[in-house]
Amino acid sequence: MKAPSQLVLVLSVLSLGVLLTFTYFNQWGELFSNPDTVLLPYLIFRTLLRMLLAYSLVILFAFPYGIIAGLYRRARFLMLPLLDILQSIPVLGYLPAAILFFVNILPGELGYELASIFLIFTGMAWAVTFSIIGAVRNIPNDIREASNSFGMRGWRYVRHVVLPTIFPAFITGSVLAWGGGWYFLVAAELISYGSVPHALPGIGSYMGNAVFSQGNIASAIFGLILFIAVVYTINQTVWKPLIAYSKRFRIQTMESNAAVKFEPAEGKIIDMFEWLMERKGGIDEFLARAFDRLGAFASTVKLPIRHIPRRRVHVPLPRWEVFSIYTGLFIGIMLLFAFFYASALAQQLRNIVHSISSYPDALNLPAYTFFSFLRILAAYLIALSWTMVAAILVTRSKRLYDLFLPVFDIGQSTPALALFPFIVVIVIQVLGGGTLSIEAASILLLLTGTQWYLLFNIIGAIRHIPGDVLEASRAFGVRGKQFYRDILIPAIIPGILLGSIQAWGGAWNALIVSEYIVFSSNTYSVQGLGAFLTRATLQPNPDPWIITLAVATMTLTVLLMNYLVWRPLFAYAEKYKFEGT
Repeated sequence: MKAPSQLVLVLSVLSLGVLLTFTYFNQWGELFSNPDTVLLPYLIFRTLLRMLLAYSLVILFAFPYGIIAGLYRRARFLMLPLLDILQSIPVLGYLPAAILFFVNILPGELGYELASIFLIFTGMAWAVTFSIIGAVRNIPNDIREASNSFGMRGWRYVRHVVLPTIFPAFITGSVLAWGGGWYFLVAAELISYGSVPHALPGIGSYMGNAVFSQGNIASAIFGLILFIAVVYTINQTVWKPLIAYSKRFRIQTMESNAAVKFEPAEGKIIDMFEWLMERKGGIDEFLARAFDRLGAFASTVKLPIRHIPRRRVHVPLPRWEVFSIYTGLFIGIMLLFAFFYASALAQQLRNIVHSISSYPDALNLPAYTFFSFLRILAAYLIALSWTMVAAILVTRSKRLYDLFLPVFDIGQSTPALALFPFIVVIVIQVLGGGTLSIEAASILLLLTGTQWYLLFNIIGAIRHIPGDVLEASRAFGVRGKQFYRDILIPAIIPGILLGSIQAWGGAWNALIVSEYIVFSSNTYSVQGLGAFLTRATLQPNPDPWIITLAVATMTLTVLLMNYLVWRPLFAYAEKYKFEGT
């Protein structure tokens, strides 16, 4: 089925479903009792404008940061740990910085608008930047040496080698980035910091107000369905064609009938992209001059920047040096955040010992971290069990792939806060308001922040099994259990581990909205790090040091897990990678 007809069919089914359901249950009155319902087209426009502006900032940040960190080893020593720490900080941790720099400085709604765009940016930027860094570092050495032989230097090397090579990774990272932006959309449009939330016009605040302020289930359902329609439309008209188009830029692809094949890239977005590429001459000249000036400046001040790409030789830093870099950056960033929190709250930083003695619950942070770890582990095991099966089934059948991939795209983009009423009604009201039901609701909400990273990385790993390997396995009669044991499972181990790193990072972020649930004037909370951070932030007079300690604990936990668990496992999984693909 072609993308336009599939899009029309899905939107028609959604529209018919809304019409029949709301008419049968007579919910139109409740829906339009919400005065914002008639403004939904305008609210969607405002949300899309914020998302586009945030994504523009992501592009301006990710490309230079990712390319420089990928090309220059000395720069990467600091840039990669800095990025690692920043992406480990929960979105709520950036809120005081947004309040300080935008809301407290700029007048009226403009400050809140820029703060919202900044928060969306923090949910988007890291996926794109890490994707670009990985793609730059994975440029084959023979291509680097050939570029060197032909005298490709400066902007010419970036323009003709780096940018085309990283384009597929950039598109993949952008899909994940938009999913991250959508996921925290409600929190970004309902800005709350120690006071009543400030609602900005948008589909996210519409769903949030329907859930938190009005208890209007009809509005919440209608807003969620409309949101799903918007996300699905963007995925089908923008990202699906761009993913197909990006295959042209892969360094090597071996076609195989055993692999899922995409439809040819077509659509208005492809026409627009090629139109821009045909008119890039002025931009090329400007960037070429900028690179020449950068090179001249680097030579003057003796910076270690080379115009000529060199062969990559991986020389790991000593562990003590890595530890020193991470420790220095971590302490510096946390102290800076403490200053931001104090400034945003118009408070002076007191003695940290006095803050802890005034808020003794902070002494329980290690226990809360352990409880949160157990919930994330439960959600992770559930997610891993179903995503492995689903990914294998979907990628081995083109029909299933076409049917379920749009559903998965929508699922990974749906904001966790928009799912509150449904999880609360289904879980808490069915099982009762006891501890077990709240724990179940918390784990289900954590699933929304973990499972999609695993699913899409496993799907990507299966799709990138080289065609010659699949052909050889058929030729030698490797089928059934032997195929899964000797080919498929080893091939997806790197994808599982990469997805696990992202899933655990997303889960720590999702703790903020999964351990402290407010619905219909009722608060459902469990003991955990996310609930502690939310309670500390919502205090009448939040203490900057207490918030800093909570953010630092979560960030440090993510970093330690990445360094002690996931990176060693990922290095071990390198032996399962197919070479020469």
